[in-house]
Amino acid sequence: MWFVRSFLILAGVVAILWLGMENADQTVDFTFFTKVYPGLQLTFLMMIVFVAGMVFSFLISVINELALRRQLTQARRELVRMDRELAALRSLPLEDTDALKTTTPL
Repeated sequence: MWFVRSFLILAGVVAILWLGMENADQTVDFTFFTKVYPGLQLTFLMMIVFVAGMVFSFLISVINELALRRQLTQARRELVRMDRELAALRSLPLEDTDALKTTTPL
């Protein structure tokens, strides 16, 4: 699986580099919400969009990691609580053991 993923990443990088080299002399007018940026180099804009995507992806992964760590901490607390409850149940004395010893079947 790692080979397929690595190959796809390599193909994507090559495609982006090829696209950037083919359009190196292109300029575009970029509008970000209400702000207009006229005459930006297309390669520069592609680089900015790529970096913004990486930052956004990193933030999403950090949020997911924190949520998973919170769930793991809650599960560990529950496990400790259950272990304490099990230890308390094991230490309870057995009832009716004397009654079983005194009454023997024929």
